[in-house]
Amino acid sequence: MGRPERRGVRRWLPLRLAVVAAVVLVGLLVAVLARQPSDDPVLQTYEGVPAGVAQDEPVDGEPGWVLGEDGRLAVYAAGSSSCPWRPTSVTADGNRVTVRLEVDGGPACTMDMVYRTSIVALPDGVGPDALEVELELVG
Repeated sequence: MGRPERRGVRRWLPLRLAVVAAVVLVGLLVAVLARQPSDDPVLQTYEGVPAGVAQDEPVDGEPGWVLGEDGRLAVYAAGSSSCPWRPTSVTADGNRVTVRLEVDGGPACTMDMVYRTSIVALPDGVGPDALEVELELVG
């Protein structure tokens, strides 16, 4: 009686392992297909101006930028704290980089004026030594 029981285990074990492997593979495939590539150029955001910019330096809410030691741009702009300006694209033509900023939020925004900084990466092939940056406010 011991022999038929062993045969049953030997026969069903590979089938069970195959089912588990198939379920894991399907799960991985779904995870890969469900992951959408991000078009968001913002790597990090925080309230205030970046290091190296005096709090009273920005005049009349004008946006600005600073190139960090890590080769990333810190783009800052003043706006509503509930509907801040946010980079939506970073494009390059040679060493001329255009950062497009749009209002994030709405339709009701607070009437305060707060600086927000967003960190974005330079596009591939842009040399930080001869960098020109244009900030384009849309909206």
